[in-house]
Amino acid sequence: MFEHLSRPRGGAMIAYVVATAAGGVGALVIAVVLLLSGSASAVDVLLWAAMAVLLLGAAAHRWWLGGRNEERSRRIAAAIRPEQVAAAIRGSSGEIDAVRRLRVSHPGLGLRHAYDLYQHYAREHR
Repeated sequence: MFEHLSRPRGGAMIAYVVATAAGGVGALVIAVVLLLSGSASAVDVLLWAAMAVLLLGAAAHRWWLGGRNEERSRRIAAAIRPEQVAAAIRGSSGEIDAVRRLRVSHPGLGLRHAYDLYQHYAREHR
């Protein structure tokens, strides 16, 4: 059911990391150019340097730690029994409420996995 999520570093993740890192490098270049020009204020240099640190940090975090939550959510989804999905659907007012109930009753379950569980159960029990 979760075959589309089996790759921890898919194309979207790589694109995000590359774009974020490129933005961080660009902000760092701007900070260095401002620093060397001598005409910029210290606040300008500090703001661009902070932007570079934040963007490069976000890229590094996503690259090295981004798959942890996905893997944890996948393990939680695999452990949820059909009766638990049925109970969430029975007590809900609709699709969105059922997915919310699944996520509340199983902390750490991601939105995509909760929705996949709902869809899988709904297809099997039509």
